[in-house]
Amino acid sequence: MTKATPIVVWLAIAGLAIVVQGCREDEQNRSLTYDKGNYQGQPDQALSDEQVDLLRQRATGQKF
Repeated sequence: MTKATPIVVWLAIAGLAIVVQGCREDEQNRSLTYDKGNYQGQPDQALSDEQVDLLRQRATGQKF
């Protein structure tokens, strides 16, 4: 074995790790084009009236 062989093996392993990292499930089917200033994600769920009231109560106790 030459001295270059272990280096080549480690470079191949590192390259394979980079390629496999790009195959993660959360990386699949996501948009690669963006529209500046517009959120393109999933819409948020609307808050219930009770949740809005609780947030208002918490905000009234805060000092700005």
